[in-house]
Amino acid sequence: MPELSWTLRGLSSREEVQRARLTELLSQAGWRFGDRASAASSDVAMVWANDRLSSEQARFLQHRLEARRPILLLGRTVTSDLSDEPILQEASGIVPRAWMSPHPARLRPEGAEGWAQRVAPLDGELELVTSVLTVDKQRDSVESWVTAPVGLSRQPVVTWNPDAAVGVFAAAAEAASADSTNDLGLIGRLLHLVLRRIVGVDPTAAPRPLSVGLLGFGAIGAEHARAIVDLPGLDLSVVCDRNEERLAQASLLSPDVTVTTDARSLLEGDADLIVVSTPPDTHAEWATRMMAGGKDVIVEKPFALTTDEADHVIDDAHAQGRRVVTYQNRRYDPDFLAVRNAIGTGRIGDLFHLETFVGGYGHPCNYWHSDEEVSGGAIYDWGSHVLDQILQLHPAPIAHVTAIEHKRKWLDVTNADHTSLHIRFKDGVEASFTHSDLASALKPRWLALGTEGALSSRWRAESVIARTEIGTLHEDRLAATDSPPDVFLHGIDGSETTLVLPTPPTHPFHRELVDDLLFGWPMSVTAGQSRRVVAVMEAARASAQSAGEPVEVDGEL
Repeated sequence: MPELSWTLRGLSSREEVQRARLTELLSQAGWRFGDRASAASSDVAMVWANDRLSSEQARFLQHRLEARRPILLLGRTVTSDLSDEPILQEASGIVPRAWMSPHPARLRPEGAEGWAQRVAPLDGELELVTSVLTVDKQRDSVESWVTAPVGLSRQPVVTWNPDAAVGVFAAAAEAASADSTNDLGLIGRLLHLVLRRIVGVDPTAAPRPLSVGLLGFGAIGAEHARAIVDLPGLDLSVVCDRNEERLAQASLLSPDVTVTTDARSLLEGDADLIVVSTPPDTHAEWATRMMAGGKDVIVEKPFALTTDEADHVIDDAHAQGRRVVTYQNRRYDPDFLAVRNAIGTGRIGDLFHLETFVGGYGHPCNYWHSDEEVSGGAIYDWGSHVLDQILQLHPAPIAHVTAIEHKRKWLDVTNADHTSLHIRFKDGVEASFTHSDLASALKPRWLALGTEGALSSRWRAESVIARTEIGTLHEDRLAATDSPPDVFLHGIDGSETTLVLPTPPTHPFHRELVDDLLFGWPMSVTAGQSRRVVAVMEAARASAQSAGEPVEVDGEL
């Protein structure tokens, strides 16, 4: 990949954190950052400055302008008083007016259709919290690559002046106000595409759609299929399942798909990517076999049943240059997004206590989900989701895990009837997860305590209303876990505020997958994160087998 360099001056501590994170993300995407000596030859010099440049920095940028070597101005650089002569502002080709306060801006890519599809693949706009720069004038030669609405006008957010080889990227200075992780990821992705365009790597072109095969077509397989059919860049080519009825359903979703009951057709076929949706005790085996056949792999949850299995899969992926990732779809649940946003923006102060719960009272299914040998046990079923959420909310090092299991009622299945595990982090924060099939009274899905407030949730009682064949009412009452719970913010003054649950983006995991495999932008979900979830579940299982003794998590320092 081409080489980048930074020219920095007078950044706030918050801006420096953002700059460091953007550097990390761009490095993961393959961009190289040279040392100070090689900055003059870098393919793009990125400038982020709020104060006057040093004489050495000013000379460096002047030489680049004279040589027409690309410069990209980030944040508030274009409106800062950087030198005696406003050379960078003049070279940008825009006359700035003022910055608006940070707000959820709706960014729209302008120009070629392919560019628009890459920046905002499905929805046409990209929403993130950022300031927007209003301008008085813009030279005719300046290209507006991304804009945002302000009143009845559209103001430029990303511009490029080909006459001077200078661009403006005005989406980083105040970003990440509402959701630092998500917004910085969006900003980084946009910056990645802009840099590709500047250096002449077409950010809109892909060699061909990725051919995808599904190994297993249960309920989650249909979810994968819909995303693959909807998204440009993915092509559903083959579905393998032992159940002929499921294969018929796959054919309805995508009439051109090849259906088969023979998994060898996936191993020996031309699919680039395989989604492994088999029972959990076979996840690691199938992931390894598919990568050995030259395939990239999505593995359903749990990633594996042991850390040894997870490490073997990750080592194979590195050795063979393949990508393997777990489908952590519940990172996009509306209630989790609301909780993450509230904690991430400090609305409850410093988090120190977190409780999570899933369950109810009822017989578990008589299928592999309830068979401990196949599923890993009750901890692994919902724990694959909820523990991933906990570790996203608080990714600090773990001191130890304790767990208790009860087997008291449902004797025809091998999973525990009630499981409770507790995570003690090294910084003193504690988190717990309870899964129960014996809970006549439901605990809240979320309870988070902070130094300046708290979060709680309340399960919803929802029903699907329909008519019977003769026109009478038919009411299908949903289980509590089938609807997102309402989430409440509690102030230290006793106030209670109902939080608005965000609308998740459409097919977010699969959109990230396309960005990674075709355009080099790293996914927010990584195999290492899912391996850590397996390590916590493995430690919890060991603790439960030793009457709740604390167990250290494999791989924690």
